[in-house]
Amino acid sequence: MASFQPDFDLAKLSKSQQIIANYVLGAINEIPYCTEEDIAAATGVSTATVSRFWKAIGYDNLKAFKKHLLRKEHATPARKMEHILSRVEHEEADVFREIAGIAAANLDVSAARLDRGQFAAAVQAVHAARTVYIFGSGASSALTELLRFRLNRIGIRAVPTAGSGSELLEQLVHAEEGDIVWMFGFVRRSPELTVLLEQSKASRYGTVLVTDLLLSDMLAQSDIVLQLDRGELEGFHSMASAVALVEALVVAVTKLRKDSAMNKLDQLHGLRKTYASLLPK
Repeated sequence: MASFQPDFDLAKLSKSQQIIANYVLGAINEIPYCTEEDIAAATGVSTATVSRFWKAIGYDNLKAFKKHLLRKEHATPARKMEHILSRVEHEEADVFREIAGIAAANLDVSAARLDRGQFAAAVQAVHAARTVYIFGSGASSALTELLRFRLNRIGIRAVPTAGSGSELLEQLVHAEEGDIVWMFGFVRRSPELTVLLEQSKASRYGTVLVTDLLLSDMLAQSDIVLQLDRGELEGFHSMASAVALVEALVVAVTKLRKDSAMNKLDQLHGLRKTYASLLPK
């Protein structure tokens, strides 16, 4: 949850308005990218009720509320770094402990947020997949390489895709029924994510979305959704929970595959011994 501090009294709102307010505060990261229809669908109230809500909390409309959020410039990289630097500005500050504390908090929230049924479905999907195509852009590209490395080790064919542009289509053209497209989609929906989700209908591959979004049309469009926490809106975004998810997935898939996965690891150990003199560790 973001650290946005409301300047209205929740107790003075109607029951429907309290439902909207609680949802908005919980999904504050996503509100700048939402429509009133999105919020109405997520909360189960009418669009008209959502439209009236903004005046109840002191804003003319949703647009005015969005402007208020954006004026804070929460999401810029510079603001995020300034936020964390303000916490370690003293010379004696323990930077590692501060960052470790942030990561630990993200992990705690993610452990509570992650749907275990969806996680189990993701494990089964990866286990059964002919090929796992892995998409991630920006900082998430490190996650794609980690997942590729771990899955290949236990005998699962994993192929990273291009992170942006039409080069993505070079890998996507090979994805078909029986394959999985694993997507790291944080912050907002990108054109590449739109392509991956839309093409899944035609190519009939499965989709797994890893995200910190609480509200997005991508959630309904993905076959499996794994929701994590990466920190406060204006804060430093940690990838600790995403790394933990990758490691947990691989352990769970290894457990499911049992002998076949362990045999691959044994074969790797044998190759290392055979070629130790030529390819030392």
